[in-house]
Parts: sequence; C-alpha cells; structure tokens
Amino acid sequence: MLAKSGSPAETSNPVAIWDKELPSAESFAVQTFELCTWCGARFGIGYQGCCTHQESSPEQLELPKRLTEILAKDHRQDRAHKHFIDLDF
Repeated sequence: MLAKSGSPAETSNPVAIWDKELPSAESFAVQTFELCTWCGARFGIGYQGCCTHQESSPEQLELPKRLTEILAKDHRQDRAHKHFIDLDF
C-alpha cells in the first residue's frame, strides 16, 4: 500500500485520485485539483493517511506538473487514465 498509517511522524506518498473516486477514498487530504488538458478529467492531488503536508515545499509545487505529464502520456499512448496515480518522485 502506498500510504503508511500509524504515528503522526510517518509520511505518505503524494497521489492523484480521479474526482469521482474521492468519496470512497479513505483519509485522503486534497491539496489541490488538476484537470487533464486533453479530456478534462479532474483529479484531486494530495496525500493519503495521517500526514497532511500543510507547508509548501518545492516538491509539492511540482505535483500538478507531474500529474499533467502522466495524463498527457496516457493520451499519447492511447490508454485510459488510472483512477489512482502515484506521484512519488
């Protein structure tokens, strides 16, 4: 599993979840939303688990760009977007 659970000191990987799947996502903190520039699919970007990652870091600023690159690659390779995308670098 991508996210860890337990003590507040543990962290989780950044992920993107298709907005239609967000209601069923357990303990997911949305930081921002990003749209696929090709098809308009909307994804929530954030972290699963206990960690909320409130402070902005250079890595967090790269997450929407990373997701956009992944979504564009899906379209170039003519494949459907995953509903859960690991954005860990």
